[in-house]
Amino acid sequence: MVSVDADNTNAQSLNAREIALRLDPERFESTLFYERKPDQRLLHCASVRLVRMPPRARTLRVLAEMMLWPDVIAYVDYSPASYLFLRLPKVLRPGKVAVGHVEAPSGQLATAPRSVRRLHDGVLPRCDVHTAITDFVRREAEANLGVKAEFMLPVGVDTNMFVPPPARRNPVPTVLFAGTVMERKGPQLLVEAAKQLPEAMFWIAGSGRDGFDEVLRKRCGDLGVRNVQFRGPQPQTSMAALMQRSDIFLLPSRLEGLPKVTLEAAATGLPCVVFRDYETPSVVEGVTGFQVASFEEMVFRLKLLIENKELRLRMGAAAVEHAKKFDWNVVAPQWQQAYLQMAGDHLLRFAKAEPGLA
Repeated sequence: MVSVDADNTNAQSLNAREIALRLDPERFESTLFYERKPDQRLLHCASVRLVRMPPRARTLRVLAEMMLWPDVIAYVDYSPASYLFLRLPKVLRPGKVAVGHVEAPSGQLATAPRSVRRLHDGVLPRCDVHTAITDFVRREAEANLGVKAEFMLPVGVDTNMFVPPPARRNPVPTVLFAGTVMERKGPQLLVEAAKQLPEAMFWIAGSGRDGFDEVLRKRCGDLGVRNVQFRGPQPQTSMAALMQRSDIFLLPSRLEGLPKVTLEAAATGLPCVVFRDYETPSVVEGVTGFQVASFEEMVFRLKLLIENKELRLRMGAAAVEHAKKFDWNVVAPQWQQAYLQMAGDHLLRFAKAEPGLA
């Protein structure tokens, strides 16, 4: 239920591709949507069925696909098609299991448009099975949304693409932020930190949303900050190269699940500084980086890493080893086993509830 266009760098899209490419072709066929040009790897995967989204009547096309083909509908999105599908009587969708993947705390919806919140509230609770990306997200979803996740499935990282460089020789330590340049992700805190840490260079990589990148440029000018560079959006291969040229990774967001970008940074040997609000397992406190509680602690930890190359390299090496636990070849089989169990359990429950239709 995501677009898998080659130029789509959205984390869900990237995750769906990696999972589909690794599912056992003897046991799975995956249907994926695209709009313009799909990821070329999918074209050469015999177990992947690609469906081009039409310019019009998309809801009907998606709804038809949901009705006709799948046994498991994964990454159920908050779209009109999903909303309508989950309101159909179960006898009209026999044996089909809709999977709601909870990937972030419910607080992310606070600033979402009302229409999105309404779709979310009409879709997620009606899914047949739920998964959570981390234990923190699982607990939060049960407490605040009333949704109990039966499976905990992390995302992964391609450790063949994201690898550490032979050496890091920046004359000035470089701190990298990568992600959508929007207020919720916290790049404004990076600018404030750069003001206090002129001995380092700070890079912001990602697409601006609603003009927030221009807000940050103006803020840099107002503060007289000259050690911040805007690198713009980066495809995966370019992002890997950018990480190899950096020394520290900073994600100042306070509302995440398991940020894929922190796994990519770890795999390239970067110590990560994140906020501990969401307890991400991608950063091991004091070992592969730091999980901080406040802006002041964030600046303190950044300064410590900037001034201590030996600490950076030691934490970076530990991060590389830690990221191996999240390699897609390790993580994807967990998704495969979960999908097999979901399909089998759901079909059994349906057979008991509707014996005449099973």
